[in-house]
Amino acid sequence: MSTESRLILTNISTEAAGISDKKPGAGYYKLSNPLHTLVYVVNAFRGTIKMQGTLALYPSDADWFDIPDTDYGDGSTIDTENTTFSTNFTGNFVWIRAVYTIEDGTIVSIRYNY
Repeated sequence: MSTESRLILTNISTEAAGISDKKPGAGYYKLSNPLHTLVYVVNAFRGTIKMQGTLALYPSDADWFDIPDTDYGDGSTIDTENTTFSTNFTGNFVWIRAVYTIEDGTIVSIRYNY
């Protein structure tokens, strides 16, 4: 069962590195299907984005880990127009968040569902 699309970030264009607020994953609701679908939309973007997850209900910085196959961008190539990247990942993550570095352009949105 999939829920509605949930927004993680929108319209971030400042040259910076950052971490989004944590958002509930499938494990937060104790769902039996831990499949998540993720969509990044960027515009004229140069930088990197990846997702992190945790199994802790009240996570500290040390509880977060990178989720495989959610990386986007290499920090040197710039997208010349709106680009959409989507992928699926599986895990009973209690919380998920985006970690990003923007050198140029905009993260238009990051959305997910489970």
